[in-house]
Amino acid sequence: MGIENYRIETMKIRLLATTFMACVVLLFSATSLSGCTSGPAPDLGKRDAVVSSVMQALNAQDKDQLVKLAQPGPQTADSNAQLMISEWGGVNDSGYTPVYSSELSPDVTAVRVNTTDPSGNPAEVKFSLRWNDNSWLLNLGPDFRG
Repeated sequence: MGIENYRIETMKIRLLATTFMACVVLLFSATSLSGCTSGPAPDLGKRDAVVSSVMQALNAQDKDQLVKLAQPGPQTADSNAQLMISEWGGVNDSGYTPVYSSELSPDVTAVRVNTTDPSGNPAEVKFSLRWNDNSWLLNLGPDFRG
């Protein structure tokens, strides 16, 4: 019973930390990218296609594809792509509905995808996208989790 309580408390702490990091990344992304975008408003259809590509890359555990989806991206893209694969590699890449949140800026959106892990257990994949030069890019900056 003690180990179960410890695991539950650990999961609660991880959830709170993840939520805090999501808020930080959204705030940072919105302030740093607010003056960098130009051209037409973000295309929401293209956003869905990028989410699909991210989920396919995670399912295939394809780090190089994740990095390509972030280009041009930060120097941390490679290591953060590996972290995404470590956390969500092999997740189901079909039958999900993404949930978007663009509270701070229409050019940056947090993405939450409820799916299943390779064992069939529920998994919540979180990342963010940024609108840059008329296309959506995977955000693989220091706080990449959406």
